[in-house]
Amino acid sequence: MLSRVSSLLVLAQTTIAYYDSSSCSENKTFSSPFSIGNASLSSLPTIFAPAAHAQDNTILAQIRNTLALYPLCIDGKDFASLSLVFTKDAVANYSEPLNTLTSLSDIQTVLEASLAPVATQHQLGTQVVELFGYCAARSLTYFVANHFGKGVYEGQVAYAYGQYRDFWIGTEAGWRIKERTLAYMGPLIGNASIFAAQ
Repeated sequence: MLSRVSSLLVLAQTTIAYYDSSSCSENKTFSSPFSIGNASLSSLPTIFAPAAHAQDNTILAQIRNTLALYPLCIDGKDFASLSLVFTKDAVANYSEPLNTLTSLSDIQTVLEASLAPVATQHQLGTQVVELFGYCAARSLTYFVANHFGKGVYEGQVAYAYGQYRDFWIGTEAGWRIKERTLAYMGPLIGNASIFAAQ
């Protein structure tokens, strides 16, 4: 099973088209006026109204393909490959109980530990992506995260519903998430005890 997921990761990585990132830098400082981390739900249609400027379809596809790697990494327990999704200095607010994680290594370590007691299936749904030139972008993606208990919790589940609100930058290695906010859209449904270490 895990070897199948690893194969999919390799395939997905090799099918992402390369773009000219000569004017972009992973260390470039953005004032991030494009961040939507704390935006209200009612403001999102206006924020993501069709852009007045042209959107590069190749770059949009690269960002979507990179984001699609995230469920493969998480569900396949290949947390090292999150380096294909996040910058090294990424900041991710996963809300309670994980709260804000302040680097790629922090994201990898905390997600691996918190999801160790369960098997998962992450489904990505409604999505909008907006580019700002060739170096920056923002996206909003609905998700359903299914968590399946193990051991004494076999057969029990917990479902989480929400949005990934991401700020992207172009790097030499491809598009990466620099800032993420996980916005839950309802309570956790099911048995939260499945996350307890056994």
